[in-house]
Amino acid sequence: MIFAPSTAQANEVNANEQTQEVVIPGEQVAQFALSNPPAGFDPVRNTEMIDAIMQRQVLECLTEYDYLKQDATVVGQLAKSWSVSKDGLQWRIFLNPEARFYDPFEPSLWPTGSRPVTAHDVLYSWLRQADARSNSQGFWAMDGIFLGMEDFRTATGALDPAVAEKAMANALKDGIAGIQVVSDLELLLRLEQPDPKLLNRLAMSYFAVYPFEAVTKDGRSMRDEPVGSAPFSVQYWLPEQTLLLQRTPDWRKEVSPFGDGALLPYLDRVEFHVVRDVHTRNEMFKAGTIGRIAVGNSARNQFLNERNELDQEFQERGVRLLDYQRADTTMLCFGMEDPIIGDLPGDPQGNAKRKLLRRALALAFPYDRWHADIRQHFPSTPARSFLPPLVPGAEQLPASAWNHLDLKLAAKLLEQAGYPEGRGLPELEFLLSGTDTVSMSTGDLFVASLKRIGVKCKAVPMTYPEQLARSRGGDAQMFLRAWVLDWPDGALVLQNFHGPQANTGVNLSRFMDPDFDSLFEQYRALPEGEERYALLLRMHMLLEDLVPAVAIDHRRARLLVQPWLENFYVHPFNAFFCKYYRVENH
Repeated sequence: MIFAPSTAQANEVNANEQTQEVVIPGEQVAQFALSNPPAGFDPVRNTEMIDAIMQRQVLECLTEYDYLKQDATVVGQLAKSWSVSKDGLQWRIFLNPEARFYDPFEPSLWPTGSRPVTAHDVLYSWLRQADARSNSQGFWAMDGIFLGMEDFRTATGALDPAVAEKAMANALKDGIAGIQVVSDLELLLRLEQPDPKLLNRLAMSYFAVYPFEAVTKDGRSMRDEPVGSAPFSVQYWLPEQTLLLQRTPDWRKEVSPFGDGALLPYLDRVEFHVVRDVHTRNEMFKAGTIGRIAVGNSARNQFLNERNELDQEFQERGVRLLDYQRADTTMLCFGMEDPIIGDLPGDPQGNAKRKLLRRALALAFPYDRWHADIRQHFPSTPARSFLPPLVPGAEQLPASAWNHLDLKLAAKLLEQAGYPEGRGLPELEFLLSGTDTVSMSTGDLFVASLKRIGVKCKAVPMTYPEQLARSRGGDAQMFLRAWVLDWPDGALVLQNFHGPQANTGVNLSRFMDPDFDSLFEQYRALPEGEERYALLLRMHMLLEDLVPAVAIDHRRARLLVQPWLENFYVHPFNAFFCKYYRVENH
């Protein structure tokens, strides 16, 4: 099997170099191409979706999504069973006694190369995510969930290193109020308030479980040498280029759900190659080298006809075209701590004018050109609100008054804000999260659209980490953000405006409103129903009034799948379920 690297990769290594992989006859091997590389396998450092996708191949959580149901239903992964109290505040989790960690690296962490997974490992992994010293990117996922977690985080954030270290040692020994080790195979979880979606939450990669030895042993790093309990383990990883996974030896007996009596996984190896160039990925799919590709504008022109149907040639080859709605929202965000466009404490008159300015800026965003030029009418759904269509209650909300182009009203609001035709308004900044063609084009479109109402603005290209750092620090006026849901729950979108999340990397607008926070905390503790929808509507109206951001669209996704990749189904909350895939010789 020959993998042809992208132009960018070839320039980095050798213009004529190719990576060859030896295929053993009879082996089940699947190849995939990634447009962006994972940063590593440490859940504490998880910042991108691709990180979570790759981590899920080698690490396990207590729960996972039911692959065949293709919805938000979860099943046990490391958890064999569970029970919950009537008030929803206490959960007992019983672990699978057959679950074991496997270390593929030399020298191994253990003489036999593996050891059982215990409740102590769950405690360690979660406490490390919450430890203030770890500078975790995923603490937001457990913030406000477990009793005692806030006290633990405060203690580990102590200025005295000895105090922080003692807090961690005590928590590892005795647990915290909300996470208690009952036995090697039993956990007791106590929640601050009911969380109807706790089992979905525990399926997030931030809750992945791994052994403490993989972190604490000298010379070992979860980023580069991950140790997990999943059906695959790392065989070879060259950051930025190639990830090869191998079947974990003697993985626990888990029978396939496809009724053939086979034990999972089917695949012996999984290969992921980073191919940034979209045209190269398309050619690789045409050649039958990789198992699937996303259908963007480039692929659409090569694989689909004018009716956006699969071309006859590829239909005859047995290629499948799959279409589904993604659970995400792309939004235009405003920095609410910014002195020009934000909402500042103790300045009600100024805030009223700045609110008008934000409304004007929102109405001047080039939604028409966004859908036509950036999305090219494919594949996205224009937003009515922040909630994607998959979320209960989304279709009942009234459509936003601000997420459509209306330059006449924008100019009127700009004048009411004290800046007729933009006079007196300092030049604004629109931060871009990349220097690619799409990012630069988006910046050009917005700058040109604002100019039509007299507003001067400059688009500032930067990397995504740079933009993230600026917005986290409250030093961002305007920027775009795409937020992906881990399950279809409005709370996962609305937490972008929850005040306590302003310091976790979630609430990047740094929107602070006590009324919204109170409504949100009630909302996330309730099951779906009329009471929850009433709270949702009130939060929607608050956001409509204060405009910390506006929703632009919700992406759809189309995938092309090779006929030789069997057992492949689209799942909206897990992009790669490799343990279920099977390859027909081709």
